[in-house]
Amino acid sequence: MDFIGNYILGALVPFLLIGIGVFFLFYLKFFFIVKPKKSFSLLFKKNRGDGISPFSAMTVALAGTLGVGNIIGVSGAMIMGGPGAVFWMIVSAFFAMVLKYAEIVLAHRHRKATEKGLCGGAMYYIEDYFGGGFGRALGSFFAVICLVNSIAMGCMLQANAVSSSFSEMSDIPPALVGLILAILCGAVIFRGVHDISPITCVIIPVMTLLYVIISLFVIFKFKDNFSNAVRAIFEGAFSYKSAGGGAFGFMFSSAIRYGCMRGLLSNEAGCGTAPIAHSASKVKLAAEQGVWGIVEVFVDTILLCTLTGLTILCVFGFDMGGFSLGEEMKLVIGAYGAAIGKTAAPIMATMVFFFAFATIICWAYYGNLILSYLTKKRWVGGVYKAFYVICILAGSYRLSEFIWQISDVTLASMTIINLVVLLLMRKEIKAETDKLF
Repeated sequence: MDFIGNYILGALVPFLLIGIGVFFLFYLKFFFIVKPKKSFSLLFKKNRGDGISPFSAMTVALAGTLGVGNIIGVSGAMIMGGPGAVFWMIVSAFFAMVLKYAEIVLAHRHRKATEKGLCGGAMYYIEDYFGGGFGRALGSFFAVICLVNSIAMGCMLQANAVSSSFSEMSDIPPALVGLILAILCGAVIFRGVHDISPITCVIIPVMTLLYVIISLFVIFKFKDNFSNAVRAIFEGAFSYKSAGGGAFGFMFSSAIRYGCMRGLLSNEAGCGTAPIAHSASKVKLAAEQGVWGIVEVFVDTILLCTLTGLTILCVFGFDMGGFSLGEEMKLVIGAYGAAIGKTAAPIMATMVFFFAFATIICWAYYGNLILSYLTKKRWVGGVYKAFYVICILAGSYRLSEFIWQISDVTLASMTIINLVVLLLMRKEIKAETDKLF
């Protein structure tokens, strides 16, 4: 699993993300860059119709992406790939913006009205494009991988981030933290996760703003180290280790592999999951909701992940204090604690708790809709929810590197399938884009 994730999928995904991202930027004529005023105005357009508001749909999608990827994912990427991983997170996110837009456009066009409301996602447009038994089989295969990822990345990694943050703060047993988290999440999950937007519309904006303020405060306090932090990011990205082996060695470098993969873990652009949330919006034209996907990637990776990376580097420097794998949360709390003192641990623990809570219930929502695509048997959904809550407890208590590997492999597999389909359906994406731009 480690070999597949690191040296096969881990090398292929950055190549596809950047390569196909570049293709779509040219193919769609850099629409959101050359027409920023038009793109920005679409965010404030009033829409009527069935579904939730475009902003609510984006907060649901952000709930599924913000969390462990922005905090522990960034620190883990830097421990494994060095400061240069931050650069490749930003690069992958820039090209991921247009990919997120493209997959949302397709998901919105191919969404279906079901008893659970408007449902969409990569599995629907995959099935529609190929058609017949093969289309259904490939769509189902994608859905199953996504379901596995909901347990690994959407549930267990998030729960472990919460227990780790509280462990750094005090001697609270991880099992107790997991039990409290499982009860709170279970209350939402078993009550019904058909519409979690009222929750995410509150948690996501408040926690995002608070995280930005605290990060900027730390960076400002260590402003004398800011230039060194930026230099460390660029030196790490273009070091001999990253590029010395030519194109082949470049794509296999740790900075690129971990930067792109952790960036993907954070924003999920190109892997076909966030469109599940965006498909429920009430916009008339799919391209209108696609613009919200661009904002989503910007907030998630270019803003929050970059702030995390700069904060750590401003405090610890190039070697990041000699932290090792498994000490991701300790590294983050140490960085913020250097500026705000002992209150850093409870503040970060609280923020991680709310981010993870939103992510966990969001992925339960995704899983619920994915199951409705795979089967009409309602009892299967009950079994999934029960197992999901048990995995919250398991992830809080102990998390092996194997779960990280599963997350990387499932995300990479989904991304490869989805990106190929985006290329095949490019004309449909362009036709929808031309309606607005």
